[in-house]
Amino acid sequence: MTAHSIDHVEFYVGDVNQAAHYYCGTYGFRVVAEAGPLTGLAGARSLVLAHGGVRLVLTSALHADHRAARFVHRHGDGVRDVALRSTDAVADFEQALAAGAEPVAGPETFEDDGVRVVRATVAATNDLVHSFVQRDGDDEASAHFLPGRYRPVAEAAEASGPALLRSVDHLALCLRAGSLDTMVDFYQRALGLKHTYDEYIVVGGQAMASKVVQDETRGITFTMVEPDPVGGRGQLNDFLDGFNGPGVQHVAYSTDDIVHAARELRLSGVELLSTPAGYYASLAERGIEVGIDPAVLQDLGLLADRDEWGQLVQVFTRSPYARRTVFFELIQRLEARTFGSGNIKALYEAVERERTRTDEADDPRGDAVPAGASAKAGV
Repeated sequence: MTAHSIDHVEFYVGDVNQAAHYYCGTYGFRVVAEAGPLTGLAGARSLVLAHGGVRLVLTSALHADHRAARFVHRHGDGVRDVALRSTDAVADFEQALAAGAEPVAGPETFEDDGVRVVRATVAATNDLVHSFVQRDGDDEASAHFLPGRYRPVAEAAEASGPALLRSVDHLALCLRAGSLDTMVDFYQRALGLKHTYDEYIVVGGQAMASKVVQDETRGITFTMVEPDPVGGRGQLNDFLDGFNGPGVQHVAYSTDDIVHAARELRLSGVELLSTPAGYYASLAERGIEVGIDPAVLQDLGLLADRDEWGQLVQVFTRSPYARRTVFFELIQRLEARTFGSGNIKALYEAVERERTRTDEADDPRGDAVPAGASAKAGV
């Protein structure tokens, strides 16, 4: 396989204008291209948003029998396509089919102004698909998303400052119990990814199994997790219920300065999950020192962890969607390659200590055990 990075993530949404307003107003994305019936996109309207090295596509239906309308009716707003940048989209598509993947759309070429894009799409699970995208020519021109199909926005706003987001670090797939090994095998055979990491996690009365698949460069990373039915129902079950089955539960964005990014996003209205003070008191005991004042970590709800390669800092957001399904993560890697393995146990214990001390009667997890943490390999 020649796929090596995330080209874009496409969301099917109920209202493309409302969704674009949210992402532009909070995360600082810019609308750089658009498509609709006048450009050859039948039955739907679509906007391409860019920020740093991240490209999102928002698509909503213009009539009830369009696949985007059916998707939103079943799942709510959510991720439809995690598109993979490829150096040979046709070869990758054919290899995926030979490995048992179901075709969604055969190879199609888009060409205009010296830019050529080839795209082909295969099915993954429960309306999630993966497109192989080959970009020749000016492949970094966001406005040339699909030449001839999408047109540049004439007066796209320029970025007002340095990018807060650098790239898509990883995506987490929440799966039904008993399907994890099957999906890992599929991603290895059909997408050429490698199983690099796994972990069995027990937090309180909940248990879950998680595995990671990646390409050789780690430009494509999927963390996959399934609830273990021997444990109690938890956040994974809530996602599966709200989304009506498996899907992308969160998108993690890498950043070069998580303190600055978290401050800016919080000021713009992104809801970051909070963490009890007890968690930060335990950082020194865990040998965690990431060069950020603990008071700053606590103020922003930032979590820190280490692995054999280095350290990382991460924070999770509340889902902006009505069904409370898809949400986001910010992560800054200080050489670490995993996903915050120590944070679930440390968070749970910290919350329990505060619960005992204050005798609170509400859910002992509160905000502090983010759904993203329990839905990731390596945590």
